[in-house]
Amino acid sequence: MEQKELKQLALKILNKEKWWDILSRFIEVLRINIFIVDCKGLTLLPPEEGKYGRRLLTERALGFVPSQDTSEFLKKFESHGQYLEYSNRLQLHQFAIPIHINGGNIIGYLIVGPVILNKRLENAEYAAVAKELNIHFDDLINEINGLRVVSNVMMSSILDLLHEIVKNNIELNGIKRAIYSAETEKEEDLPQEIREAARDLYSTVCLDELLVTLLDIALKMTNTQYGSIMVADKEKGGDLIVKVSRGLHVDNIQNTRVKIGEGIAGWAAQEKSPMIIHGQEGGARIKPLLKRPEVKHSLVMPLLVKNRVFGVLNVHTQENQCNIENNLENLQYLSRLLSSVV
Repeated sequence: MEQKELKQLALKILNKEKWWDILSRFIEVLRINIFIVDCKGLTLLPPEEGKYGRRLLTERALGFVPSQDTSEFLKKFESHGQYLEYSNRLQLHQFAIPIHINGGNIIGYLIVGPVILNKRLENAEYAAVAKELNIHFDDLINEINGLRVVSNVMMSSILDLLHEIVKNNIELNGIKRAIYSAETEKEEDLPQEIREAARDLYSTVCLDELLVTLLDIALKMTNTQYGSIMVADKEKGGDLIVKVSRGLHVDNIQNTRVKIGEGIAGWAAQEKSPMIIHGQEGGARIKPLLKRPEVKHSLVMPLLVKNRVFGVLNVHTQENQCNIENNLENLQYLSRLLSSVV
């Protein structure tokens, strides 16, 4: 596809009307600035004003802002797995997630950051760079203090989940356009039952893929080997059913149905609070439910949308070591990111 065609496609698909609300929710959940550029580096959707390092993004001496010479902006990034990464002299990091369409053509990039990886520099180091670049130190440190500090593992997980969300959004919009263009020019011209069936199809496909991604991230972060995500079945009174799983026998879960308030998952959903369980340890209500002595550590965490439970994440390990407690807060952040688009 020619560059001119890619640019026109990017402007059509990545327009402000469709994407600004999505990006705003991402930014608020993650507390990290995000914006979109086209495949040449030209800004399509700008960073959020006044939040999470916005002024750092406009300080040309720090290298984050896309200049008029847009080709120079993307040249600063280096390959980082399937993503791109840029780090400036203050060790502030920015990542670029390619946005693909039509068999792999890149129409733009989701730019994530700046963020601080692992820990901040000493103030004296920031002061030295500020002096060299002729930047007011108090202004600089005020902006840096507004940036989020994340671990390498957490950043990788954020990028993976954002990539999956963007990919699904692009793909499902493409499916939607194809269906409507085959039948009529406008969605509202379709019969109501077709519109409803199409919406159900989009949401089901998208949700399944996002849940798989979240589960894989959760297993990796917590160093656990077994897990599932249950979702509320609206057609069956809100009972929890297993939607996706890893490491579990299908025969043991395919007919599993848990009422809110029953069992460990049902109780976590009712209380809207995560539970970390070590072996057979637990209070009076939990202990009678612990019937699998081979499970050494487990996490049961409700997934919420606007304070309403839509699912429950379950992960566990039969090994003595895991990282559940160290990553509970990170998983809650990621679940809120997922919830922002459910």
